[in-house]
Amino acid sequence: MMRAIAKRFSEGGFTLPELAIELDTKQDVLLERLFMMERLGFIRRNGGCNGSSRADDAPCRCPGCSGCREVTGYTLTGKGRRLAGIKRPKGEVV
Repeated sequence: MMRAIAKRFSEGGFTLPELAIELDTKQDVLLERLFMMERLGFIRRNGGCNGSSRADDAPCRCPGCSGCREVTGYTLTGKGRRLAGIKRPKGEVV
């Protein structure tokens, strides 16, 4: 499933509910897989606790936060692009 998620991220233009439907899974399961992919270094969250507005030692202030689910988006890392089968552009540093 991680490879399918990474490939879909490389194509862009979807919401998490749409992706859950495409992958025939529940949104909660998809979110857990996304958090796992983040911990493994395949994706990076944009926004939420990883956002620049939060100091490293400040507690999360996102409503209903559980490890910060207030995320504006995800970005594939170099490792995630390799998982998706995307070749590295010339000059890109890993």
